[in-house]
Amino acid sequence: MMRRVNDPQFVIDPRHSGFVRLDLAELFGNDRRVVLEIGSGKGRFLIAAATAQPEVNFIGIEKSLHYHRVIRDRVAKRGLTNIRLINHDAFLVLRDMLPEASIDEIHIYFPDPWPRKREQKRRIIRAEALMEMKRVLVPGGSGIYVTDHRDYYEAAAPVIESIFRAERRIPAADDPPRTNYEAKFREEGREIFEVRFWR
Repeated sequence: MMRRVNDPQFVIDPRHSGFVRLDLAELFGNDRRVVLEIGSGKGRFLIAAATAQPEVNFIGIEKSLHYHRVIRDRVAKRGLTNIRLINHDAFLVLRDMLPEASIDEIHIYFPDPWPRKREQKRRIIRAEALMEMKRVLVPGGSGIYVTDHRDYYEAAAPVIESIFRAERRIPAADDPPRTNYEAKFREEGREIFEVRFWR
């Protein structure tokens, strides 16, 4: 698989390799459970989860090159071998790179709400993206979507419920924050909304 010069082995670059279907057992060198995070930001959830669960494989997709580099450097510094990173648009990675029934869990924390009407077709919680998530999840696989954006939540929750078995939830005060955004928003007293879903 081709990479940018100087990219570590755990980085997959579809700009070089093309959008080819990944063989996840080959990619990780094992056939353990795979957890996908869409929009990894600075990597708080991804790195904490991969550190706590060395027996689980993790894929982090982050579109921002800046944040991708932040995570890449943090993963390299910690020597985590159970993470693979992809710097690209998550919908294209879902559609073209991830095999059917290959992912055990999908985590989506505070995705860009694209609040303007003309931009809303870019949201990751939309029917065509959710159908790809359903395709890549194993039977019984689960997902979680968390946002602080009420309008996005109110538009997204019914779409999730039309495709998956789902449960809306407001995180409890004693739930540990999963991302830097969540920690910051909770300190500010902002409302957080959550939908859990299952294939």
